[in-house]
Amino acid sequence: MKLTVYKKMMLGFGIIILIMIISSTYVLFELKSVSGSAKYIITENVRTQELARQLQAIIQDENGYLEKYLISNDDSYFSLFLETGKQVDQNLKLLDEQQSLGDHPLIHGMIKTHNALFKAMQAKRNAADSPDKSQEQAGQQNMILLLDSLDVLINKNQTFIQNEIGRIESITARSVRVALLLIVGTLIAAIAAAFIITQTITRPIGDLIKGTKQIARGNFDNIHVSSNDEISLLADAVNDMSVKINDTNIMRTQTMQQISHELKTPLQAVQSAHDVLKASRAVRPDKLRMLEIINNSIDKMAHFSHQYLDLAKIESGAMQYTMELLDLLKIVELIVEEARLVANSKEIGIELNAMPIPKIMMDGEKVSMVINNLISNAIKYTPEYGKIVVSVGPGELGVQVQVQDSGIGISQDEIQNVFVRFYQASNVKGARTHGSGVGLAIVKAYSEGHGGRVHVESNLDQGSLFRVEFPIVNSRIPENQKTLDL
Repeated sequence: MKLTVYKKMMLGFGIIILIMIISSTYVLFELKSVSGSAKYIITENVRTQELARQLQAIIQDENGYLEKYLISNDDSYFSLFLETGKQVDQNLKLLDEQQSLGDHPLIHGMIKTHNALFKAMQAKRNAADSPDKSQEQAGQQNMILLLDSLDVLINKNQTFIQNEIGRIESITARSVRVALLLIVGTLIAAIAAAFIITQTITRPIGDLIKGTKQIARGNFDNIHVSSNDEISLLADAVNDMSVKINDTNIMRTQTMQQISHELKTPLQAVQSAHDVLKASRAVRPDKLRMLEIINNSIDKMAHFSHQYLDLAKIESGAMQYTMELLDLLKIVELIVEEARLVANSKEIGIELNAMPIPKIMMDGEKVSMVINNLISNAIKYTPEYGKIVVSVGPGELGVQVQVQDSGIGISQDEIQNVFVRFYQASNVKGARTHGSGVGLAIVKAYSEGHGGRVHVESNLDQGSLFRVEFPIVNSRIPENQKTLDL
């Protein structure tokens, strides 16, 4: 069964809701049980307790009238005895209706005892001329028995109420414990469901993100995700896009290589013609300046063609690095000395600040090109009487070289594009000279090809600072030297 992201989320939330319904139903059932018990105690047993205590007071009054009658034989006391007796009968009937089935035998015994008391007193009154002491004793015994039975009823009812209250407390405590367990269980289940759902969604998304990063670095292998939902469809679409990008890059690289090679043939022909003309006596001395300009232009085109071919090699993964343990400081010192000749002609000062650094594994030719490009750019975009500071020292990765100038700078909006090939900032048009936009792309590619990185800080009219870092230990070169912005 294919579960989409929507179905997974609905299933997870459904399970959580079901658990909450079950736990809530159980708690409500237990609360209903507690409510029923409380209602029973209030409506039945408490009412019984009140009736029993009222009856106790009435029976005591009845007993008082009886004792006074027995002492005085006054009919008025006997009448009061009869009236209270009727109240006792009524209350006994109410108790019989109110009480649970377990208390009916006791109440029926009290009714019989009270009736026997009445009969004994009626017989005594009818035999007033010849009083029978046994009837009087029987009446008194029935009264005592009635009061004792009522005490038993009250105590029994009181015990039942206490037991019911204890049972309610026990049910309440158990319900609270179970409710807490259900809450904890629901929380754990919710966390587990959320974790499972999140994993089934975020894991393939993570695989997709890793794959797209690999594509951005030039690795166009297919992305495999562990899901069978919309994310897998997205992965398929990205794979299709990756194939098309790879095909386009291959075609572009082949075109770049072909263009670079095609440029060499006419350049060699022009260079040969230049050399022949320069060596010929037929060229007038005033035309030698034109031949020098032609030669400089040939050198620039050859240099551009070489850089263009290097970019093609980098993008195709064909760039080779010859790694040696070299002294970076010596390479920088040599480049700075050569750059001073050009800088002096523009009245630009170059300062070298160096700190002790260890030797590093590097391709000396390519690192020289990185440093040379950075210093050449600094000279190119620094006005007369400006200053360039080259610093060599330890860095976060191992060693670093900084080139800081007082030139025209780069705006913050454009600074992120300076390493993109053929890109030129908008303010370079005002400079006396400007390059092809390939040099900084080469800097970034060669730096990362050594496992290093390059960083730039700049503001308009406040100069620029380029920092390139190289690791001290570089055991291997990444298999693919292609970079994101090339």
